[in-house]
Amino acid sequence: MVPPSRRIGIKRRRATTSRASPIDWEAETVTCPQGHINSSWTQVQDAGKSLIKITFSQSDCKVCPSQTLCTGTTRRTLTLHPKEQMLALFAARGREKTDAFKDTYRHRAGIEGTHSQAVRTMGLRRSRSIGLPKTHLGYVAIAAAVNVIQLMSFLRGEASEQIRTSAFKQVMKQAT
Repeated sequence: MVPPSRRIGIKRRRATTSRASPIDWEAETVTCPQGHINSSWTQVQDAGKSLIKITFSQSDCKVCPSQTLCTGTTRRTLTLHPKEQMLALFAARGREKTDAFKDTYRHRAGIEGTHSQAVRTMGLRRSRSIGLPKTHLGYVAIAAAVNVIQLMSFLRGEASEQIRTSAFKQVMKQAT
């Protein structure tokens, strides 16, 4: 399985990310793109997960010329995962930019189309049975049925299903 790395919530379009701010894990400091250093570094537990809440001084953020790119509030707050997790996430994001990853990742589109077909036509997400053995048997039967459907479509010379056009695109196409 080759999933993309998880994106940590950036709600603003051109917002600066935690990656743009150098993190000194030993000194527990983060420097914002404007050169200001955080005012607090707090270890917290959120839903059983260890997180690090980092805040910057209001006096620095209020007068900062880059405030609109950084935060919508009077002070910037970052939420980071522990060091090992963040370093692994940054490494994964770096790998995503390589040609080898892109070559591997492009195969995902094909399987997602197959999965979508199984969900839409066969009800893949709904189990018709109680118990793991019967549920597994049902999923194996659905997988076999999807293979048969795709084989029959191929033998008939039918084109593979195209990507679904969103309702908005359909309306815009009719309007023009």
